Amino acid sequence: MRYGSRSLAAFLFLVTLAGCASPPARPTEAPPSGQAPAAAPAVVSNRTLNIIMRVEPQTMLEGSVDRSAVHKPLFTANLGAWSLQEAPYPVLAEAIPQLNTDTWRVLPDGRMETVYRLRAGLTWHDGTPLTADDVAFTKRVALTRIERGLDQPSAEYRQVEDIVAADPRTVIIRWKEPYWQAAAPVDVIPFPRHILEPVLDQGQADAFGTLAYWNTEWIGAGPFRVDRWERGAFIEASAFDGFALGRPKISRIRVTWNNDPNVSLTHLLAGDADIALDGALRFDQASTLRQQWNLAAGDTIQLNPTSLRYIQIQARPSYVTPRALLDVRVRRALQHMIDRPTLAETMLEDRSMVADTIPPPTAFSFPAVDRVTTKYPFDLRRAEQLMAEAGYTRGADGFYSSLSEGRFKVEVRGVSGGQEEQDTTIVTNYFQTAGIDGSILLLPSSSRAVDDKMKGTFPGLTLNNNTLQRGLGLNKWLTTNIGGPDDNWVGGNRMGWSNAEFDRIYNLWVRTLEPAQATEYMAQLMKVLSEELPHLPLYYNFQVVAHTGALRGPQPITPDSTRFGNVHEWEWRS
Repeated sequence: MRYGSRSLAAFLFLVTLAGCASPPARPTEAPPSGQAPAAAPAVVSNRTLNIIMRVEPQTMLEGSVDRSAVHKPLFTANLGAWSLQEAPYPVLAEAIPQLNTDTWRVLPDGRMETVYRLRAGLTWHDGTPLTADDVAFTKRVALTRIERGLDQPSAEYRQVEDIVAADPRTVIIRWKEPYWQAAAPVDVIPFPRHILEPVLDQGQADAFGTLAYWNTEWIGAGPFRVDRWERGAFIEASAFDGFALGRPKISRIRVTWNNDPNVSLTHLLAGDADIALDGALRFDQASTLRQQWNLAAGDTIQLNPTSLRYIQIQARPSYVTPRALLDVRVRRALQHMIDRPTLAETMLEDRSMVADTIPPPTAFSFPAVDRVTTKYPFDLRRAEQLMAEAGYTRGADGFYSSLSEGRFKVEVRGVSGGQEEQDTTIVTNYFQTAGIDGSILLLPSSSRAVDDKMKGTFPGLTLNNNTLQRGLGLNKWLTTNIGGPDDNWVGGNRMGWSNAEFDRIYNLWVRTLEPAQATEYMAQLMKVLSEELPHLPLYYNFQVVAHTGALRGPQPITPDSTRFGNVHEWEWRS
């Protein structure tokens, strides 16, 4: 079964629901290479923008796999950012480094250098000049926070060898190996050297993570400056005149939070909040908004895919039960047994969220990936054919069995409570109906109760979630990331699946510097996964972003775009 083009087209634009009388702003086109987006025009309104999120950030650097972390684009700035079209554009830098020029060189020993020229006249929120020394100082801050256990090194930071200030406006980043996202590194967030360096020089590294600077006394270079942060209540901020891309069009913002999505919904409906994001709303609340909001007047609901729901399959011969799971025909049969459109409709009220591959339809690479991806629609007849090829037939009791292996019994694991327990139950029921003797094991929701060894030695199937951030978490399928006794089972490849061709293409993908070639490698990677089927993709989870028709500008979120990076362009409708 292929899904209707109308449904898929809607999903490609993140199921944005808005009226035609006053449509939402179109996504910002990528600026010409090396140029910045046009500066914002003069502010026309002093109305405060009320933002509601799910939880209060503990620090400005805090992120989350299931939230869009709006506080980062509000209060911080990077050398560059990424558009919806996955094109890099400069922010603090004057231009984006260009490959095969003096600004982007691949060295004979395999390392790489990128050069960024900062814009003239940059300042921090407190008016102090922002220079290349501040950007270089970022490396010291990052290392200190990692050493103190405050942060984990990101995949991007692991690639950074050094950051150097060649002069007050020139930054050189030296990379350990080729890395195409170096055009606009998202994890290299500059820090004010004049504030933090004295703390480190005075030997106060132990207290570094508890400084009020990281939250209530934050000084950054983002589009908004913190005026007041009342812990547990709100953040109030005003437009920063010195922002690199121009003063924001909205003069004031107020950020609040509530972990109860029904309370957030009430605030939106009452007009006390203009936009809800960062997980403040869930699927049920989005359904209520569809019924009560005036979509024809521009009230908008965006469903942004943030993670892939899928089933892990044990691939280690020493742990797998039944051994037939090692047979690709059986894995394909299992995928044909799951009515994924109905599952997506049950869980998300949206059949178009069915997933056949890892990149969502919002990803730039999706058209190329979709062309080569093998599809496994709900088809019990085809499942029966594949099981027969693998030596299994359905007996009088309705269950599959073979002469050599007996009845096909498989354990399906999930986490107790909430969405995962529902998914586990529904999927197991599909298997039972199709002739698979499936049993459910629900594990405690507390991460402390399930150690890494248990996560890697499951015998059959396990429900899991893969976050759709930059890189799409594809290292979970690498041979080098298979966990075992030697590393205390900490490897991300919990399935123990190994494929030399996938490893080879992945290593080419992460090192290519040509976007078109990267897309081709991505398609090849997904072709291998869809043919070998080491996991069973189910559907895309999404995050709800909703804003009133009075606000214009919030863009969809894609895996490779800077989340809400255009916040300085948000504006009130006239």
